[in-house]
Amino acid sequence: MYLCPVCKTPLEKQASTWVCENRHSFDIAKKGYVNLLLSHKMKSKSPGDSKMMIQARQAFLSAGYYQPLANAVVKLAREYGLQRMLDAGCGEGYYTAELARSGVQMAGLDISKDGIQAACKRDKSIDWCIGSVNDLPYLSGYFDGVLSVFCRVDDAEFQRVVRPGGVVVFVGPGDNHLPNLRAGLYETVRPYEKSKQADYLPSFEPLADVSINFPVRLDSSEQVHNLLCMTPHYWSTNPAQQQRLLSQGGLCDSADIQIRLYRRLAN
Repeated sequence: MYLCPVCKTPLEKQASTWVCENRHSFDIAKKGYVNLLLSHKMKSKSPGDSKMMIQARQAFLSAGYYQPLANAVVKLAREYGLQRMLDAGCGEGYYTAELARSGVQMAGLDISKDGIQAACKRDKSIDWCIGSVNDLPYLSGYFDGVLSVFCRVDDAEFQRVVRPGGVVVFVGPGDNHLPNLRAGLYETVRPYEKSKQADYLPSFEPLADVSINFPVRLDSSEQVHNLLCMTPHYWSTNPAQQQRLLSQGGLCDSADIQIRLYRRLAN
C-alpha cells in the first residue's frame, strides 16, 4: 500500500520494517505507526496539531458531540461502495475508526506525530502513517475514496491515489456553523466564508452535496475550550476573547456542516 517517500517505489513489509527495492527502510514504531515524512520536508520541528490540541479534540469527539457527522460519513461510504479509504488529515483518528468499525478498510495519515500516536491508541488495527497530504506515500489508484474532514486537499495527490470512479468525501463548515461560539468571541460576527478547498479539485466532478445540522450543547468551560481548540478561531483570537467565551461556563450552539462528494474523472 505504501510508496517509498525517497524514491517513489513500492514498500514491502518485512517483519517490523517497510523496505523498498532500493533498500530505503522505515521502521514501524512500537505504538504501531510508520513515519514516512522526510525531515527535510518538515516546515517545523513538530508540524501539525500540538499535543494539547490533539487531547482537546480527542476529549470532545469521544464524548459524542459530533456523532451525527460520523454517522453521515459512514452512511455515505456505504451508499457509494467505498470499501477502502484514506482519511487524509485524520488527526487522532475519530472518523477513521468510525469508518473502520462499519467495515471499511481504512488508512489514516496526518502530519502531526501527536495525532498519529493518539490514533494508534484508538484503533490498533488501522494502518496509521505520519505524512503530508501534499505528498501522499501510497500506491497510485489504491483507494476507493479519500475522506477530508476540516482539512486541506491536494487535487494532484488525491487524483493519483484514488482509483478512476472513486470518490472524495470533503467535509467543511456550512454558512451558519457554531454561530454562538463565534458570538462569544467576536464583537461583530461575520458570515462564514464558504470553503474554497473543495473548489481545488478540478480532477473530480461534483457528485452530491449533503447538509448536516445538529445541536451542540456543552455544560462546562472545559468542553467549550475543547471545541474552540478544534476551530480556526483558536488561532485568530486573543486570550481576552477566549476568556470571555469560556467565562460563560457552557455553550448552547448548533453545527452546520457541508459534506461534498466528488467523483474522480477517468484519465
